[in-house]
Amino acid sequence: MSVDVLTPAMTECKNLLQSVGETFWSQKIETFLSLRTENISADDAREVMTWFGGMGSFNDLMISAVNGHNVKPEDEDRYGHDLDHLRDTIYNEAKGIL
Repeated sequence: MSVDVLTPAMTECKNLLQSVGETFWSQKIETFLSLRTENISADDAREVMTWFGGMGSFNDLMISAVNGHNVKPEDEDRYGHDLDHLRDTIYNEAKGIL
């Protein structure tokens, strides 16, 4: 596991979230990535791991028109599936750096 997978997954996730108007998490990911010019360190990976778990965490995010996202109700499952896949990749890759 490496930054070669983590950074692109985070970038793809940020782009997905921006495309539906999810500003909080897309900005959090964008800020994280913008502050890293070299390999993601173990400390960086620990920071990413804090995004998961607990109320209001990255795990709780659901892409939904009801949540104010720019998505049609019939597309919510597809966006949700894509988000779940990216979250799993981000979590597992960050965990692998530790």
